[in-house]
Amino acid sequence: MTSEQQRTRDAGTRRRKARKTQGSGVVGKLLITLAVAAAIIFGVAIFFKVNTIEVQGNTIYSADEIIAASGVAVGDNLLTVNKQAAAGGITAALPYVKSVSIGRTLPDTVVISVTETDAAFAVATDTNALWLIDSNGKALEKTDAETAKTASQLIGVSIDSPTVGKIVTSTSTPGNLSAALSVLGALDGSGLLEHIASLDVTKDYSITLWYGDQYEILLGGTDQLDYKIQYLTVILGKLSDYQQGTIDLTFSEEKTATFRPKT
Repeated sequence: MTSEQQRTRDAGTRRRKARKTQGSGVVGKLLITLAVAAAIIFGVAIFFKVNTIEVQGNTIYSADEIIAASGVAVGDNLLTVNKQAAAGGITAALPYVKSVSIGRTLPDTVVISVTETDAAFAVATDTNALWLIDSNGKALEKTDAETAKTASQLIGVSIDSPTVGKIVTSTSTPGNLSAALSVLGALDGSGLLEHIASLDVTKDYSITLWYGDQYEILLGGTDQLDYKIQYLTVILGKLSDYQQGTIDLTFSEEKTATFRPKT
């Protein structure tokens, strides 16, 4: 074998050894990465388990009812709790819950915050059954005449056969229902909703509210609703507790609201 052939052979041997060493290094790095990942997964599974579930904002439903509806359980992995699915389960099973927020507090706590409906309105169906709905038009539950009397009244609307947890519809009075939901939506968050004894949308261009049994409120149509509710809030803040009368927000008299005391 010539010296040139020997040098070629030695070079080939060195290349094979280098490739083998390089391959061993890649495999080693992969094994280390897998080991680290496994350690992290094992650590998460061991150290981030749900041990406490807190419920906030509930008055209608018990904490146990809300936790059961969420599907979250002690022992679940804290970091993999499906917040969207849990919130959806609560609102689907518990119609008086308006909104849900779910948070995590390390190392082991899930916090469920709920907002429940402010007020329920009694409304008749097209078959003369009585139902309670919330300010968003969500069907809460079927009720009887005696219970309906204790709720706020929605007059001038006939809803189709509702389903608990679903938004109601109306084939016979769609415009009236739309007007009612617009008014309730404008009242929501104003602090006035829970004081409304009745909402009459028999004529959707001449809507009437009763604030307890103290004030009759004439809204007119659904135009400028946000402005009308803001105006109403200001007027109520200026009236004394002993006063009674009619608050006219139709702006028919010189484009201003008026208060006519009860005589």
